[in-house]
Amino acid sequence: MKLEQLHYLSEAVKYKSISVAAEENFISQPSLSANVKRVEKKVGFPIFDRSTKPLSLTECGKEYIRCVEEI
Repeated sequence: MKLEQLHYLSEAVKYKSISVAAEENFISQPSLSANVKRVEKKVGFPIFDRSTKPLSLTECGKEYIRCVEEI
C-alpha cells in the first residue's frame, strides 16, 4: 500500500467526505473514490459506510484506520 493512499483515506476520515477530502488535496473526487475502492479491494472489506451522511467508517474500517494512523 502506498503512503499516498493511506493519506487520502485519513483525509476522507478527517473531513467525513470523499469529495471534500479530494478538494482539499487538489485531486478529483472520482480519483479519490477509485483510490478508496482499490484499498478496500486489497484489504478485503469496506472501510466506509457510504449509506450515511456524513461519511462514516464500518467497524472493520475503524480498526483499519486506527492502524493507518499508527503508521
